Amino acid sequence: MKPIDITEQILQMHEEDVIQQMITDTQEELATDIPSDLQKELDLCLSKTKMSENQSTDNVITLERKENNIVAFPFAETELLAASGTSLADWFSQPINFAGGGFTLDIRRVFGTKDEIDLYLSPTDSEKMSASFDVYKGKSLKLIITNNGNTLLTAELYIDDTGQEAEGSGQLIDLDATPVQGKISIDIEVIE
Repeated sequence: MKPIDITEQILQMHEEDVIQQMITDTQEELATDIPSDLQKELDLCLSKTKMSENQSTDNVITLERKENNIVAFPFAETELLAASGTSLADWFSQPINFAGGGFTLDIRRVFGTKDEIDLYLSPTDSEKMSASFDVYKGKSLKLIITNNGNTLLTAELYIDDTGQEAEGSGQLIDLDATPVQGKISIDIEVIE
């Protein structure tokens, strides 16, 4: 014969009796009338579901996700000094030092053009610069330089295999922009 756990069977019978008694009590209570606080709660829940059902989705457009979504992300930032130029024509007349990244950004206008530039990154701290560009060694980057949310220039830049030299060319965006003051930020995208 198989041993039977009587305690477990008694507990199971008791649970079934308690559940049955709760169901019976609830049915008797609701047979005459639903309590007002319960009715208010039910009405509130029903109105919320009706509101969510009535929302129109006619003005919602579904956008398909592109496979090659590349998002630029902040890379470096520095503060322009008071002696920096106040117009786009001269904000880059002196090299800009990004001490946290260990490099200096040198931007030079291409002779005979209005908005074409060449740019060079050179180390102020070789170890820092190499560490900053470690994941980008031997790759091309799209560089976007902004000032207070306004794009000043975009460029393509190649980082050498050591991560200590980089150069590229690009274009100034708007020569008639508001004065360039405050923070200069560099955002980058990897170009595969």
